[in-house]
Amino acid sequence: MKVLAIGNSFSDDASSYLHQIAAAGGTQLDVVSLCIGGCPLQLHWENALSAQKVYGALVNGRETEGLVSLPETLENGGFDAVTLQQGSILSGKADTYYPYIENLFHYVRAMSPGAEILVHQTWAYEDGYERLSEYSNSSETMFVRLEAAYALAAERLGALNGAPVRVIPCGAAMRAARRNPVFTSVCGDGNPYSLYRDGFHAGLVYGRYLLGAVWYETLTGKSILPNGFAPAGAEADKIALLKECAHKAARG
Repeated sequence: MKVLAIGNSFSDDASSYLHQIAAAGGTQLDVVSLCIGGCPLQLHWENALSAQKVYGALVNGRETEGLVSLPETLENGGFDAVTLQQGSILSGKADTYYPYIENLFHYVRAMSPGAEILVHQTWAYEDGYERLSEYSNSSETMFVRLEAAYALAAERLGALNGAPVRVIPCGAAMRAARRNPVFTSVCGDGNPYSLYRDGFHAGLVYGRYLLGAVWYETLTGKSILPNGFAPAGAEADKIALLKECAHKAARG
């Protein structure tokens, strides 16, 4: 399976361990994350039209040299799945998705007619992070709004597709894990079990693992529960808790 994430640093976070998780589950899954920091849907659409080489590419969690364009990546990729997402700060503002996500849907379907197009639901910021001011300083408020916005996007794309468009529920999994006292922390407190590394990006160990687990279940249909991969330095009991969060989110 070959997957393309049209995203930003959040797709980099979500895909960092995906190749390794899949390999441990007996699946060959290669993932390319196209990243411009903070990139919103509008800019992705403009980049599709301009064909400029402005994206860094993370392949199976590793940085590559040089910049690439969206058209050339789609033309050369042979992808089985392609994901779309909004920039995180705009994720709870449904009006900012349109017409760009619909335009991108048509564009990707024309360039990669055999690929499944999915919506990557990003996650809410950590309580205490300054940019939550746009969401009443509440991680829960941000999650509720982004969950609704992504669900609406999937519904509208499904109408264009003539079949349901699936959501990769990373935001729901992060929310569930945040509710566990083991992973609850205040932004910047240095908790080694924090799901975040700076208030909004995923933590390099537990946060990224959780996101990769959600993608693995959604894309492969396999359960993460028996999967043997864990990032270096991760504690087995913490990984077990995150597996449960990912499994429940992915299974709805």
